[in-house]
Amino acid sequence: MKIIHLTTDGKASSTGALMRSVVNRYYTDMVPYAGLSLLDVYDKIKNLPYRPDPDGVETLMRPQYTMNMQGYGGDCDCKSIALASYAKLKNIPYRFVAIRRPNKKRLHHVATELYIQDRWIFADPTYSYNVFGRDREAAERVLI
Repeated sequence: MKIIHLTTDGKASSTGALMRSVVNRYYTDMVPYAGLSLLDVYDKIKNLPYRPDPDGVETLMRPQYTMNMQGYGGDCDCKSIALASYAKLKNIPYRFVAIRRPNKKRLHHVATELYIQDRWIFADPTYSYNVFGRDREAAERVLI
């Protein structure tokens, strides 16, 4: 199993670049899900149990490991990578956004946006209660 452990420079843009590189390298991990609709894949990913990274280690997993709950995968960045990988496989433009709660300095979350029907749709597969296309909190988003 290839687990990617990252030591970042603390910049969200660096993490975003690494996330995109994982998608570009391993998006074909989502081929087994190619026959499913976008909403079915979104639901499958969001219903995977949330599993945070070990303390002090930022871990990015290839989609195959996240989908099979192997290794540490299962937090916001791993689930966003899996959804973005499906999008790349299906030629749906995607981007990653880092999220900061109002009046906070620290970016605390990562999600995916998908370009569908001439607009960017918020698609956060992190938690089972999330709804495709709906942001659950007022927050500042930063493209990464």
